[in-house]
Amino acid sequence: MKEKLLIGWASRDVTPDRPVNLRGQFHMRIARTVKDPVTVTALAVSKGNDNRNSLIWVSCDTVMFPDSVIQVSRKMLGKLAKDFPVGNLVLNATHTHTAPDSGDTWHQRVPEGVMSPEEYADFFSSRIADAAAEAWKKRSHGFIAYGIGYAPIGHGRRAIYFDDLSKRNGFKEHAGTKTEKNARMYGDASDDKFDCIEGYVDHSTHFLFTFDDRKKLTGAIINIACTAQETENLNEISADFWHEARIELRKKYGKDIFILPQSSPSGGLSPHLMFNKKAGQRMLEMKGITSRQEIANRIKAAFEDVFSWASKEMTDNVDLKHVSRKIKLPRRIISNKEYLKAKRDLAEFARIPSYKADDANRRLVEDSITFSRKKRCMRVINRYEEQKSRKYVDMELHVIRLGDIALATNSFELFTDYGIRIQARSPAVQTFVVQLCGRGSYLPTRLAEKGESYSACLYCNEVGPEGGNVLVDETVKTIKSLWK
Repeated sequence: MKEKLLIGWASRDVTPDRPVNLRGQFHMRIARTVKDPVTVTALAVSKGNDNRNSLIWVSCDTVMFPDSVIQVSRKMLGKLAKDFPVGNLVLNATHTHTAPDSGDTWHQRVPEGVMSPEEYADFFSSRIADAAAEAWKKRSHGFIAYGIGYAPIGHGRRAIYFDDLSKRNGFKEHAGTKTEKNARMYGDASDDKFDCIEGYVDHSTHFLFTFDDRKKLTGAIINIACTAQETENLNEISADFWHEARIELRKKYGKDIFILPQSSPSGGLSPHLMFNKKAGQRMLEMKGITSRQEIANRIKAAFEDVFSWASKEMTDNVDLKHVSRKIKLPRRIISNKEYLKAKRDLAEFARIPSYKADDANRRLVEDSITFSRKKRCMRVINRYEEQKSRKYVDMELHVIRLGDIALATNSFELFTDYGIRIQARSPAVQTFVVQLCGRGSYLPTRLAEKGESYSACLYCNEVGPEGGNVLVDETVKTIKSLWK
């Protein structure tokens, strides 16, 4: 007798009812209002009575989360779903820059009356566990379908120049933030020395649809090469463009369908235009919509296209295999020169007095920027000491086979080239590569590391291109092991 494919869904609102600091910028932003709710969405999948290969995947509207959130969520889930192997719980962040801080941040302590990151982390973890447990308990016979579409959402955000920016007249140091050579994140593309936008832009959009035993759509994984940071500078809580995308899809496919967003490797991409800005703004004004709505419309159009043909081949006859393993990635080594520079910069920051403006909010912003930059210098100094005895960074890797598709995780803001290499070498018909599934820094390419700037310099990279190569090889090896 064929084992049944079991599928369950659940969601929880993780919007706090108190003021909270938002994570995603150097300065503190105390949110006292909510633009739209932030949520977590859980998908549980198993087959038959053997749960060793089962899966609960939870997508979280957050910029990122510390390892402690994963550990606490698993511990809580173990009490709520005793038959589920909690090591098979996978989390990913959408990377919205307007969600509450859940810890392991570079900000100072929040003001009195504001929810602390530790308090939010407890609340956040409990909601993740609740959603995961509910999805697990609601599993029932279902079907899946899958397909690939295309939606222009992510754009390259690293400008490359013909000259070395650090040698230009008037160049200012950015201690604790970035170093620069011939690259600059969000650099001026109208500059006479502008060469090109670095790297490849991936507009592929991966969909996994789920259906109940009557073959009615119940939910979908949507995997795009872009993080949720179109309105990243807001001072209010928001899920960014995924909020509008959920609304648009539920209008057409039913208010009860679940949407599980994933970000594929896009460390050098964002939703922001680097050129054609005036033309893009004119388009939005003539359409009478926001940039977030435009992105939601593009996601919906890709969804409709892929669903129209992929749903014709739904199946419940699929292999389900789940492998979780720890891999060791070589560290990005801090040189002695970099170490001494970080120490000098830290000494300079120590001389900066607290901001004395009468405006309390401005004082908070200015002091928090200095605090953040000091902490990033301290991290470089600590990494220099750690690398003497710890040459590697551990990363938890999950690879899931679900029929002819593969899902593979990593903990980083991984540059797009690595994801393309994994997909190109994978034996699966379609491969969902998912970044931000744990605490991790940017992981740049060789080209990006050469140009430096934010996202590709000593302050931003605990692991460099050498480690990226290992990550690709280990991921591909693990995927192939499930296709033997």
